[in-house]
Amino acid sequence: MKQTPTISVCTIVKNERDRIDDFLASLVDFADEIVVVDTGSTDDTCACIENFISVHKSANIRFFKYTATGGFHYGVAKNFSIDKATKNYVIVLDADERLSDEFKQTVHSFLSDQNPNVANVVRKDELLPHLIDFPERIIRRDSGIRYGVDDLAKVHEQLVHTATVKSFPGVVWHEQRWNHYIMRPQRIFFQLELQIDRIPKTKSFFGHFLRGIWYFFYRFKKIYFTRKLYKDGVLGFKYAFMRAFDAFLVELFVGLKPSDGGQYWSIIKK
Repeated sequence: MKQTPTISVCTIVKNERDRIDDFLASLVDFADEIVVVDTGSTDDTCACIENFISVHKSANIRFFKYTATGGFHYGVAKNFSIDKATKNYVIVLDADERLSDEFKQTVHSFLSDQNPNVANVVRKDELLPHLIDFPERIIRRDSGIRYGVDDLAKVHEQLVHTATVKSFPGVVWHEQRWNHYIMRPQRIFFQLELQIDRIPKTKSFFGHFLRGIWYFFYRFKKIYFTRKLYKDGVLGFKYAFMRAFDAFLVELFVGLKPSDGGQYWSIIKK
């Protein structure tokens, strides 16, 4: 008889005091282990986590604090959380994501039958029904599969591997709510800084400006038409516009960087 695979849910959090209790509560009866890594909260997130652990003593929740060196990197931070896990499989989640009941009821049998090294899931947005993607979120812990640590993974983290990806049909709900792009468009600015920092200036300002315009229309078309967000009405348009505008802003500000790669002090001394 096959042994039921054990599961660690790993997450990195920052300033999630309004959501962390609900997130943990949704997992205590499902996960064999919950690994929570705080990446520098300035609100009461850490206190909320510690209080939740003290109340739910039977839950296997392991809490760590992570301090970035050399600038924050999503891939490195997520690898830190995975390395703290101890169970057979790791499910990587964000604090604004929730596992569907179907996911919880069927994932153990999927892992036992398919024995995957890595698997993708179905992620659906609660406000935009047609915003569906299939991120790789299930990893065999001892497979050695981790997120990339290059400049690209600094913001858009991806697992690096050559394994066959199995597809798990369980749904992960993306419940951004008040923090959704269409509710708080200003949230793009945190990631904007990271993206500008990782992209080198390779053209003149005008060259990057023109490329930004091209990226705007390319991304808008891809999100609004190809992914059919036009079916989600005004909210679908707003989301597609914000993501396209983000692509434009990245190129705009990269074009404003000094041509010598950002050596501002040397420019001032000249």
